Amino acid sequence: MTKPPTQNYGKASGPLLSIKQDFFTKNDEMLAEQLRLGQVYTAQDFRTDCKCCGQPIEGVDFVKQGIGYILCPTCSHLNGAHDDSAAFCAAVYTDDSGKQYATHYEASDKVAYDDRVRDIYVPKAEFLLGALEKDGQNPLELAYADFGAGSGYFISALMNQGAKHAAGFEVSQAQVDLARAVNSNVEMTRHDLDETAPLASSTRADVVSLIGVLEHLQRPREFLQAVSQNTAVTYLFLSVPLFSPCVFLEMVFPKIMQRQLTGGHTHLFTEASLDWMRDEFGFEKTAEWWFGTDMVDLFRMVQVSMEKSTDTKGMTENWVGAFGPVIDALQLELDKRHLSSEVHQLWRIRR
Repeated sequence: MTKPPTQNYGKASGPLLSIKQDFFTKNDEMLAEQLRLGQVYTAQDFRTDCKCCGQPIEGVDFVKQGIGYILCPTCSHLNGAHDDSAAFCAAVYTDDSGKQYATHYEASDKVAYDDRVRDIYVPKAEFLLGALEKDGQNPLELAYADFGAGSGYFISALMNQGAKHAAGFEVSQAQVDLARAVNSNVEMTRHDLDETAPLASSTRADVVSLIGVLEHLQRPREFLQAVSQNTAVTYLFLSVPLFSPCVFLEMVFPKIMQRQLTGGHTHLFTEASLDWMRDEFGFEKTAEWWFGTDMVDLFRMVQVSMEKSTDTKGMTENWVGAFGPVIDALQLELDKRHLSSEVHQLWRIRR
């Protein structure tokens, strides 16, 4: 009999707020870059099939930042109305060696790098290792392959927790260079965008991980099929953004940097669309961790909006003092109802 999945809820927002101060101080600059990418995206052909289930889609359910979005009637996945073409993916991730995209995840020095690993990625590694142990594995003896590894943060976190075999795969040369410069022990491989699925087919890892990556793949179905058919792989660990209350907040705060659904993030999962993909490609869920930043985003949106107006700027401190202390409690209520902006899930391949 299949065991029910382990379920975790909530995560403290303090470390994220500390790391993401640029979201508050560089709002206009970051919003302008999102709008630029949106123009690249809307220049692509219209999408005719769902990025999750592959079934036909049509029409537009709503428009945000000039981009149309479509809820799939088959699996409920939220699709951008245009294709993620090779040209668009290159513009986002690899043009100029990926330097522009890397700015969202870079650390200024070794101390900042280690802080990000400790505060953001070690909790993810602890959750994964604990879930694998509950599933009867010795997690420190398993081999890990992290796709979309960025600057090696998650690989570093796994190694910090005692994992002996961990390697990262990344399309951005800038991020690979940063990883190697800051942590010489991290094993990183740079590859081209069209090599992602073939590498997933050939990796000899027990666990493949995708931390905020599946939503960026041009052909996620192709990647999942490659992993599911790789006999060396037993588990897939993924973190994905969700169609959550944050999207509705972004609709009513159009002049604030959009974190969840924007030019570089053109589709979002739902719990149902994740279930669809998992079932179609032969995985079963063994653990999940629901937590989001919807309330952090509301906090940021109001604060930045107030600071932009001379009429309300003087009340910013009052807003911070009133709302800051209740962010985590409010977010936890969303998380428990599976309304988070993000979920981590561990899938086991059915064999």
